[in-house]
Amino acid sequence: MTTSFGTTSPLDRPWDEPIAAEELIAAAMEWHFDPSTGSPFWLEQAKSLDFDPRTDVRSIEDLTLFPNIVDQLRDVPVRDLIPRGYGDDYVQPLIAESGGTTGPPKRLMWMAETLEQATAWHAAGLARHGAIRRGGDWLCMGPTDPHMAGHLIRATAAKFRAMCFLLDLDPRWVKRLIARGATDEVAQYVEHVVDQAEWILRSQDISVFYSTPPLLDALCRRSGMVELINERVDVIGWGGTKMDIEARNRYQRDVFPGVRFIGGYASTMIVGGIVERAGGSGEDPAIFDPPSPVTIFSVIDPATGENVPYGDRGQVLQHHISRGLLLPNNLERDSAIRLPHPRNSGGDSIADVQPVTEFSGKPVVEGVY
Repeated sequence: MTTSFGTTSPLDRPWDEPIAAEELIAAAMEWHFDPSTGSPFWLEQAKSLDFDPRTDVRSIEDLTLFPNIVDQLRDVPVRDLIPRGYGDDYVQPLIAESGGTTGPPKRLMWMAETLEQATAWHAAGLARHGAIRRGGDWLCMGPTDPHMAGHLIRATAAKFRAMCFLLDLDPRWVKRLIARGATDEVAQYVEHVVDQAEWILRSQDISVFYSTPPLLDALCRRSGMVELINERVDVIGWGGTKMDIEARNRYQRDVFPGVRFIGGYASTMIVGGIVERAGGSGEDPAIFDPPSPVTIFSVIDPATGENVPYGDRGQVLQHHISRGLLLPNNLERDSAIRLPHPRNSGGDSIADVQPVTEFSGKPVVEGVY
């Protein structure tokens, strides 16, 4: 694939055209650690490393040589994350912030092609579950700015020539209310969010509806909403917080029997949203295949750093490798079952994703997202 950089590079291959991880990693190390193309952030980090990324990092295993730098993303100047190789003539990047579950939010910079690739990957994952009706619009009952969920879903909707309605939702405020035990205020805030969704669902032709499990549950308690969704909506995409097999099957079989119910795994730090593997059994948990080797999952024992056996539960370790962003050796706040990835580009697939109870020495509060 020839790009605006004037070269054909592994860094510019579409995410659904896998290459060997070693080939992508080698190209990324050259780009991100060459003084003429690397970002100020990574070039400064390189000064304190006891290895040379351009010569010593060649495999997925080598990526664990890097320190986990995500806590530095809470206050790093975002312009320092832009690789110098882009020069000054680039489309305005997207600033994506985490939900602040473990402290002040972390920030990433998504360059324009990062958003385009993540959107194309997300759209392809949805398409594998069957045709998406064109002409119907989308609603995302989840966080919007400064979080990535709204950006990703709105950009994916455009791939299907749909408009996307977003809500005014602040997950950080909900988590703060939960942390101080203000359950009545949480309930009032959830009602405020459900009010917004109901108004849109009743007044617009919504065919694809994204929601987190807690908000979907709240919406279902609203009179007439289950009937309205079954009448109008074709697809419900869920994600953001956990959903066990029993709850998923209850929604699919009993609550929304005529609607396609599709899970997603997404966060700012994994740079995109992964649609669950199509064709799964109702008896099995949702399985998520990342766009390896651009985003690579390993499922590890956090005490040893070693992969757990296939079929066992461990903590998710994530690496992201692209032209716009390098984020290696990031231990996620989720645990999952380790499964083989269906393509030979490295890393694992994950299933039955659940949050850990404590992360970075602090309790994990899921809230509504």
